[in-house]
Amino acid sequence: MGLERELHELLYEHDCVIVPGWGGFLAQYRPARIDEARSLVHPPSKEVGFNRHLLRNDGLLTDHIAHREAIGFADANQRIDQAVSAWRMQLDVNGRVEIPRIGIFYRDAQRNLQFDPDDRANFLKESYGLRPIQALPVRRTAPEPRIIELPGPALVEPTIQSPRRTWNWAAAAAVALLLSAGAIGTYVGMNGGLDAFAFGPRPATTYQPVPAPIEPMQARASVFDLPEGIFGVQTLPLTDNDSISLTVDMGAAPADTTSVAIPTKTALRLRFHVVGGCFAQPENADRLLKELQDKGYAASRLERYGELHPVVYGSYADRQEAVEALASIRRDGAGQAWLLVR
Repeated sequence: MGLERELHELLYEHDCVIVPGWGGFLAQYRPARIDEARSLVHPPSKEVGFNRHLLRNDGLLTDHIAHREAIGFADANQRIDQAVSAWRMQLDVNGRVEIPRIGIFYRDAQRNLQFDPDDRANFLKESYGLRPIQALPVRRTAPEPRIIELPGPALVEPTIQSPRRTWNWAAAAAVALLLSAGAIGTYVGMNGGLDAFAFGPRPATTYQPVPAPIEPMQARASVFDLPEGIFGVQTLPLTDNDSISLTVDMGAAPADTTSVAIPTKTALRLRFHVVGGCFAQPENADRLLKELQDKGYAASRLERYGELHPVVYGSYADRQEAVEALASIRRDGAGQAWLLVR
C-alpha cells in the first residue's frame, strides 16, 4: 500500500509534509475564484505544490505511520523507503507517477522531476463538502425611455405705450423730486442742521479714567542648603530658628561595594524540542502557538528552517526530560507531536 492515505490526512492538518528521499508537499491557501472558460465559481481551497529539495526527514510522516499502524520508527521508515522505491520504478518505466487526489509526477526534457497538482482536491477543512457551482450571467435590459409632454409657454401680447404718455410720467416724477428736496432743505435750516434727523435723545459724554500700570511682584526666596551625611525622608526647617519646615527625600545610603559578586551558572543549551507542527505560512504558526499557550504549554516558535516555521510545545536541555514530555503530550491527545534535536 502506498502513502496516499497518510498524505491526505496530514495535508488536512499541516501546510508541509515531507516524504524522505522524494520531496516535500506544500499546501497554500487559495481564495475563491471564477473560471470564466467553464463558467464555474470555485470555493476557497488549499493549493498543493511540490519542492523536490525538501528531502530531510522531519519525522512528521514517520511518526504518523508509526502511531497509526502501531509499529516502531524503523519499520515506519522502511515502509516509506519501499513506497519511494516503487514510485521511482514506476517513473522510470511509465514516465509518470499518479498519486490519487494529489497530483501527477513526470520528468521534463532536462530529466527534472515536475509535479502537476489535481485541481479537484481541496484540503481546506473550512471548505469541506463545497463544490464548484455554475456561474450564470445576469442579463440586463435597457429601460424604455419615458416621454414627458410639457405645456407650451403662454403667448403674451406686448403692450405699446405712446411716447407722449411716457414723457408725462417722467415730468411728474422730476417735479415731485424737486419739491421733496426743497422741503428737506427748509426743515434742516429751521432746526439747526442735520442733527434734527437723529431719533431719540443724544447720549451724554462720560469720562473713563486710564488705569495706572501695576508693577509685577517679585518673590525673594532665601537660600536653602541641604545637610550632608543623612539619608531617607527627613523634615528640615527652611532656615535656622524657622517654624516652617520642608519634607525632603535624601535618597538611599550608598551600597556596600566591598562584597564580591558571584557569577551565575551558564544556562544549559536547549537542544531537544517537542514539535507540534511546521508551517509554510507564519500566520498558521502564530495560530497554533496561541492555542498551545492557551492550553498551558510553554510553547514557542523556533528559528525559520528553510521555508518552514516550526512551533514547539517546549524545549529541553536533557533528552530524557524531552522524551517524558513527548509521552505526556501524546497521552493528552496530541498525537501529531514529535521530537526534534538541534
